[in-house]
Amino acid sequence: MAARRFFVYAPPLKGRKLASGALASRRKPVQPPYKDAPPMECSVYYYWWEYLRRHDGYRRTCERGGGGKYAGVYADFGDVHSTDFWTWWRGHSELFSEPLPRGVELIDASTKRPSNTVLVCVPLENRAALSARQLRLLLEPMVAVKKNSVTASRAVYPVASKPHLPSLHQHLKVWDAKREHPSLDDWELADKAGIRVNQVVQDGMTITQLKSVRLDTGRAVRTLNRRKQLAVQRHLRIAAQYIENVVKGQFPHREGR
Repeated sequence: MAARRFFVYAPPLKGRKLASGALASRRKPVQPPYKDAPPMECSVYYYWWEYLRRHDGYRRTCERGGGGKYAGVYADFGDVHSTDFWTWWRGHSELFSEPLPRGVELIDASTKRPSNTVLVCVPLENRAALSARQLRLLLEPMVAVKKNSVTASRAVYPVASKPHLPSLHQHLKVWDAKREHPSLDDWELADKAGIRVNQVVQDGMTITQLKSVRLDTGRAVRTLNRRKQLAVQRHLRIAAQYIENVVKGQFPHREGR
């Protein structure tokens, strides 16, 4: 049976089965990016793929079959535009998984001890069952200390910071809306992308409530549109930083965190 691979964050799922057969996560799944999101999108690794697809320079490298400025990244991630996500994931999931567990081995006392290991002395005259029990009692407290300590991911491409999938999804929606409707004002893009802002604009009332009591809404509309504009600009700024850093193997990552 093939060894199970582990991921610091939940890997993408296909239905109720794991994406590549025997894959697993050591943590609970993160919050879904939006209501009724398909299982495969409930993973930071899905958004890693999506953001990489938004990088214009990397797209050109893919069109050239791996040539150009991002040839080094292409050697690992390949063409993210020529296949669907699942095809790509099956061939690249190992980039994000932790190394397979090391096995117990016999080493000479004079050999340099590998990192994160302990050297023990096992009397060979004892029964194997007795030694196994003694080893368990000796090792369990030591392993517990390691498991409770914060350790860095050893994946080839570790997740750079704790992901919040709803935010990753919203940043991307605004980015795509801007690309699709470049002539729209930013406040109009907020409506296109479904970005919500505080609707209370004047005297504790919304625009609808102001209209119901026949008050002038001109100032309130300008206030609301300004909020939408600022929200869209923030989403675009963060999306741009994520897209720029994903080709450096850093995701989700932005400057000034």
